[in-house]
Amino acid sequence: MTYEEFKSQYPIRLNRQQEEAVHQTEGPVLLLAVPGSGKTTVLVTRLGYMLYCKGIRPERVLTVTYTVASTKDMKARFVSFFGEEHADKLTFRTINGLCAVVIGTYARQKGTEPFALLDDERQLGSVIRDLLARTGTAFPSDLQVKDARTHITYCKNMMLTEAEIHAHKVDGMDFPRVYFEYQDYLLRSKRMDYDDQMVFTYRIFRQYPDILAHFQRRWPYICVDEAQDTSKIQHAILRLLASASGNIFMVGDEDQSIYGFRAAWPQALLEFEQVFPGGSVLKLETNYRSTRAIVEKADAFIRRNQNRRPKRMRTENQQGSAIRKIMLADYSRQYSYLLKIAENCEGSTAVLYRNNDSALPLIDLLEQKGVPYACRQREGFFFTSPLVRDVTDMLEFAFDDGNKDLFLRFYYKLDLKLKKAVVTQLLYGMSKDKSVFEVLLESGELEPWQIGKVKAMQTHYSKLPYLTSFAAIQRLVRYMGYGDYIQEQHGDTAKLDILLSLANQTPTVGQFLLHLRELKDHIENLEPRPDRPFVLSTIHASKGLEYDHVILIDAVDGLLPSADEDEELEEERRLFYVGATRAKKQLEFLCYENKFGEPSDAAFTFVSQFLGEEPKKPPEPERKPLPAKPSGPSKEQIAVWMKDYIPGTEVTHKIFGRGLLTKREGTFATISFMEVGIKKVDLTTCLRQERIWLTHFV
Repeated sequence: MTYEEFKSQYPIRLNRQQEEAVHQTEGPVLLLAVPGSGKTTVLVTRLGYMLYCKGIRPERVLTVTYTVASTKDMKARFVSFFGEEHADKLTFRTINGLCAVVIGTYARQKGTEPFALLDDERQLGSVIRDLLARTGTAFPSDLQVKDARTHITYCKNMMLTEAEIHAHKVDGMDFPRVYFEYQDYLLRSKRMDYDDQMVFTYRIFRQYPDILAHFQRRWPYICVDEAQDTSKIQHAILRLLASASGNIFMVGDEDQSIYGFRAAWPQALLEFEQVFPGGSVLKLETNYRSTRAIVEKADAFIRRNQNRRPKRMRTENQQGSAIRKIMLADYSRQYSYLLKIAENCEGSTAVLYRNNDSALPLIDLLEQKGVPYACRQREGFFFTSPLVRDVTDMLEFAFDDGNKDLFLRFYYKLDLKLKKAVVTQLLYGMSKDKSVFEVLLESGELEPWQIGKVKAMQTHYSKLPYLTSFAAIQRLVRYMGYGDYIQEQHGDTAKLDILLSLANQTPTVGQFLLHLRELKDHIENLEPRPDRPFVLSTIHASKGLEYDHVILIDAVDGLLPSADEDEELEEERRLFYVGATRAKKQLEFLCYENKFGEPSDAAFTFVSQFLGEEPKKPPEPERKPLPAKPSGPSKEQIAVWMKDYIPGTEVTHKIFGRGLLTKREGTFATISFMEVGIKKVDLTTCLRQERIWLTHFV
């Protein structure tokens, strides 16, 4: 069959670049495909061309896809183009599916029993959790288990040496010990995980040329989809498989490589000619998805990256509406803004974000209002994160101040400055009808300044149950010392923002604690609703999809981008690019001027770069004005300042140093100073003479 006959018989409509790619069936070929350029259409059409025009038998063609869903979609697309006749003879597999076939063949030919595949997620997670606990990670969280698994995958896929694994560091765990003990467990139990399938396959191909030759004869034509997401060891396996015939067709785009944490190896696309001498590099540069307004901005944005091949994304689509930068008055208003869009949603609309956490306040609001939506990913890691556990423990203690076990979990994270040995000894065997504070104050073991701190903390806790949940969390962070602890530990303040947003939507502390538990259960049991037009998704989960309207949120420095190293920043830029190019007609970015009523110093660098704006220099953080200069403040000014001097406030005195205000009677304040003990001062005089100020405003 000639190509002209092929085009007339089947629904083939290709541009010049697409046709060139379809015709290239021999030798190594790299096809660089920009977003929305019809790469799947080209790949499927090329399969048909190989069978009907070149006479290649379908059994001799292997197509490797990134996910199981992609294998099914690719086969379905082939059937829709060319019918059922050859569909079952073509091989569509993920790399793990391919490796399973290789390992099975090796076992049969060599008369061995292959290790069983450990594919039970619960069992695997339990094994990792146990190893974390045994190697020094106290009370491993779900997120730490996930991190350990991700890094194990990274090490195997990057083909790291034993020395490199020993040098691989992960916060919060002794990762090398976890890795090697995990491998010992697999060996003892004769198990392998999905990553081991690739490690074993690579070894088989290297050590047994007869088995490699068997598969080279079986599949002399290899097609690889999403090549930019393929890992180093996967590329090594495919390179060995294609080394005999040289017929490998790789489709990908290094500009869309966003799985570096899973060891994606986009360098393979940059080094293609060195690995496959004489190989051809083709391009698909026409975007059929998005308006010209989106395509032009996206193309200029991604060209800021250096580690990429030169190409230009273009489109013949209409200009379309301008990209919108929505500057909201406050961070907290983005959820009510999105709620209105959801309530009036007609065309497909996606809210995209970096982390699953970002969706929680919106999911909460949509559920409260009964507005239908779909969520592409769900996980409950937020609720078991250290920061969230701390805050919930601290708030629950407000309703049960005799719970010493709860207190011992968090007291050292507040501004109490009590030694663990002392606290543990004092609370051991305490009576159930007493509060922790009473036991500490009646012990006679505390220094005067420590007594002042405990009394101040007791005062704070007496007020927490009667505050709004938002005000209670703010009090924990700003006045009770937890904010300082977060800063010292470089804690995830983005999670604090999510907690405050959820608290804004649930008034009382008691309701808030109950609501968090209910929301966790809801998230973990959330059912996918693909038929609903309003979709919530991480950018990673949106890859390969498209929507009429895309709204990108939380594209703020520190979250997206979250890195400032050049190599990591390039992947961050690719992630933003992938999110933006999911949009067909409308693209919006949500930004904000204030955060929870206070001026924000947030910078939206990627948004500014995408729109071609010069990023604004972050404003200097505002400071509380100190007492007036020697000319003297007015009585009215002093009266305003005096309102901030409440029990529990940390102050600094020009002579006595830092201390804690423990009692206030009119203008007189009792302060427990760290160095000189308890003093009683006249606030009016001290403020007028600039002898005292609020510590956290200096």
